[in-house]
Amino acid sequence: MRYARHGIALVLLLPVAQSAIAVDAAENEASDGEASPPVVLYQKAVAQAAAGEPDAAMQSLAQAVAAGYQGDRALRNDPALAALREREDWAALRADFEARNPWLAVIDFKPRAGSPWTEYAAGWTALAEGNAPSPERGADPSTVGHFGQLQAQRASLVGDYDYAHANYFGGIPKADAARLGLTGLYPALPALARLVEGRNVVMFNETHGHSNQRAANFMFVRELRKLGFTHLALETLAYTRTTDHPCASSVITDDQLHSRGYATSKTGYYTDDPVFGELVRMALAEGYTLVAYEHGFPDPQSPAREQEQARNIACVFEGSPDARIVVIGGGAHISKAPDDRRPPGMMGMRLAAMLETEPLAISNAVSRLEGFSPGRANQGYVTPSQDGELAGQPYFADNRGGAITRRGYDRTAFIPLPEDRSADAGWLRLGGWRVPAPQVPLTCERAPCLLEARRVGEDPEAVPGDRCVIEAAGQSCQLFLAPGDYEATLLDADSQRSAPVRLLVERAG
Repeated sequence: MRYARHGIALVLLLPVAQSAIAVDAAENEASDGEASPPVVLYQKAVAQAAAGEPDAAMQSLAQAVAAGYQGDRALRNDPALAALREREDWAALRADFEARNPWLAVIDFKPRAGSPWTEYAAGWTALAEGNAPSPERGADPSTVGHFGQLQAQRASLVGDYDYAHANYFGGIPKADAARLGLTGLYPALPALARLVEGRNVVMFNETHGHSNQRAANFMFVRELRKLGFTHLALETLAYTRTTDHPCASSVITDDQLHSRGYATSKTGYYTDDPVFGELVRMALAEGYTLVAYEHGFPDPQSPAREQEQARNIACVFEGSPDARIVVIGGGAHISKAPDDRRPPGMMGMRLAAMLETEPLAISNAVSRLEGFSPGRANQGYVTPSQDGELAGQPYFADNRGGAITRRGYDRTAFIPLPEDRSADAGWLRLGGWRVPAPQVPLTCERAPCLLEARRVGEDPEAVPGDRCVIEAAGQSCQLFLAPGDYEATLLDADSQRSAPVRLLVERAG
């Protein structure tokens, strides 16, 4: 694992479907607790502005900025603040905000267009040239953390999983099995049938920089299809607001997705991660109907966002009363516990109130369990290769009180520590869906370079079957691909693409 060598906030101004990235990331481990003071102050300012108290609203905004509020997009675009942005004192507020958030001046912020490689490479270059904060230069730790968080998020989208896992929110922490009172650890997939009996909604979460969780969700989703689940609702899917639908407020933007059978760069945000892209491809191939349920607001921490998310999922049953839905959301959105940050609670709690049958909520743990003696049933957690094609599969854990979990969830899934990218990284096989691909005869002349492979005949904007970052000139990196015929290409740091090389991937034996 590598230290956070690059870090830069590359997206703060985003299209509506992408607006909640930083907020979701901040909540990945925060399903409990009170709202942060900056957000409380921001929400107070919005309420004061709506009540016709502009002076008080400006004072609350100034306090929010001083307390560390970082919602650049909300400040620029929230309709509730439109009148305040016309005031003479708005410029001073904005100047204070930018002074406290120096990453805003690093690059020109624009909504992302095309490959995330452009932004990842920009972050790499900015740090290499001394234009972004780093611990080595004595920068404010909170600023370094914010830069590193978003650069690690970019790393996950370009297949640099080693960097992302090592740096997203400080890496993957340890969890003491003894402190948890661990009495049992066993594969989660065989336990699903009992847990989902009588349920018509199962929810999983993810942290937006840990693709090993997406690999675990790939296996969960595939297993649940065997158990009769029919719909897959993904927070990340790009959506269009609608008033024409009899129930839902959002519909999927990529109206060719189901007929095409794979994701493109326009399908969603996190679906640019090849692991997530392959999850979408697998789900469509195996008969799932995909559902977009996000519904963004200028302030992505708005309780209304949680309400609309829940409504859009519940609306599936209006047209398909026998549906069984798998939901994948970011961070704490699937929590069923009361939450004062978005009173009365997050999407999971609101959805549970709308349904006759309580949904099952499974939280993917960021931490790795340590301090226990593995046995035959859980050797694969410690040594994933012991699980063969299911290397990297999720595990459930028990103690004397029953299932080990967190408030607001029915179960916690513990995922083995992901191996660094190499032919032996079993978690990148996605439960046997992919295999290590042959080496590609393309040379990186000037690092960093991006190697990626798309299936022959697919849209040039198709999410690659895999992509990976080459970190030194003259080297290569290991792709994992489903069997088939591919074209591999190499991009340099300026996004200049090489001529394609045909690549045939076959399953061994």
